[in-house]
Amino acid sequence: MAQVVFLWDERPGSNVDHIRSHGMTPGMWEAVFHVASTRAPDKDDPTLIVAEGRSQRRLFRIVYSVDGDTIIPLTILPITGFPIAHRGLRGNTP
Repeated sequence: MAQVVFLWDERPGSNVDHIRSHGMTPGMWEAVFHVASTRAPDKDDPTLIVAEGRSQRRLFRIVYSVDGDTIIPLTILPITGFPIAHRGLRGNTP
């Protein structure tokens, strides 16, 4: 896989706080990103990608955007992530 740079923001109210409120850490989020078995554009905002994968034996859904059009490194802006009970992506439904 190409080199990936994740744009994490540690300030209050940022993406790090947001994913923590859903029970994830940046490390867990990145693990889901790298092993995601499904990826699809968000049904409401096609500039966002919705992906699903496992971290620590739990299934998670993550949302992110790709920053710019640079191929290497790929720059990812994490938006959110949360545990889910089962795979739910059908077409582009997050």
